[in-house]
Amino acid sequence: MIFAGEYEHRIDPQGRVAIPARFKMAFVDGIVLGRAYDNCVVVYTPEEWERAAADISQQPNTASSARKLARLTFSGAYVGTLDRSGRVVIPAQLREYAGLGEDVIIVGTGRFIEIWSTVAWSEERRTLDTEATDIAERAPHAAPHRELAEIVIRQNEGETGG
Repeated sequence: MIFAGEYEHRIDPQGRVAIPARFKMAFVDGIVLGRAYDNCVVVYTPEEWERAAADISQQPNTASSARKLARLTFSGAYVGTLDRSGRVVIPAQLREYAGLGEDVIIVGTGRFIEIWSTVAWSEERRTLDTEATDIAERAPHAAPHRELAEIVIRQNEGETGG
């Protein structure tokens, strides 16, 4: 599944947030939440978590930066499941790390999703909008594959009814 779009959601008093309906099936086998590198919460499918964990674990443990990346990633990872209503508990440590209040934005980023505070996402979105051309030019293989672009367009059209 390709995760795309922005969704406004609320965290309830028990620390639970509903995963967007279109994404729920991707998490039937579990869900992994962790600290993202941009002060938000990253949400992985079990398969994507295994891939990310393998990439980090392959780094040489003789390098200080590799050890710090492993600590940052693995110490803040929480494995869970969705409840019958499609909600997941965001542990207090992750809510604090990302500055999450009651209102949050869930953002699709392709292979995983992110949960942002509304204020932090507004700032990030403004930066992305302002620097889009520079970001695309600096990114390796910046032009998306035609198939990926078509999938995202179909998903967005399904959302908007267009």
